[in-house]
Amino acid sequence: MAKVTEKSSSVKRRILKDSKECILDLEEELEILFKAFYKAVTLYEKEVAFTPPSARCRGYEAVILNSKMIQCVMEVFPEHSKFGKYKRFMVRINGYICFFKKLDNKNMPMNIKTINSSFLTNQQQGKLFDISDDGSEPILYFGYNKNKFGEIKNPKLVYIDEDKFRWQITEGDIRPDTKDIPLTPLTGVLEHKSATLREGTRKNVSGE
Repeated sequence: MAKVTEKSSSVKRRILKDSKECILDLEEELEILFKAFYKAVTLYEKEVAFTPPSARCRGYEAVILNSKMIQCVMEVFPEHSKFGKYKRFMVRINGYICFFKKLDNKNMPMNIKTINSSFLTNQQQGKLFDISDDGSEPILYFGYNKNKFGEIKNPKLVYIDEDKFRWQITEGDIRPDTKDIPLTPLTGVLEHKSATLREGTRKNVSGE
């Protein structure tokens, strides 16, 4: 029995050679994710301003930003947001699983490397998901970088396989006509699109 489990954990997920398929599948959702990111950063900046740098414990800023990102994503994708094992937050939508992480300068998630994190960065089924996971959904990371001044920048969706960064989707890829202009966090747009997505989900479930 143990050998069967070990074998199933190493099963590869659907391989994505480039970003084109992902952009087509998640065109509307990607724009919402970027807007949710900017809203989260705004909430984060307001929150951390209440605590002076000298009083911030290790990891304080990362925890606050991660919590605000989860909050904003859950607002726009309530039916698709969930926590997996070890409290890993994810969004499962349109045949993809998306995690949220700070990225290093090589576009790799900044976390302590473990067996479970290796399953993710090698697009393997692993042991982090429940029985509803058939092991086929590609794993994506929505991440960002921090510069030497602590500024949060470069939001992007990245695909990693064989423990290597393969490709990314930036704002310019979904809005080529405004490549150098960041998408603004419009609350009204987020609420409208979130309501539309929820209505569509209800119709699909009811068979309408």
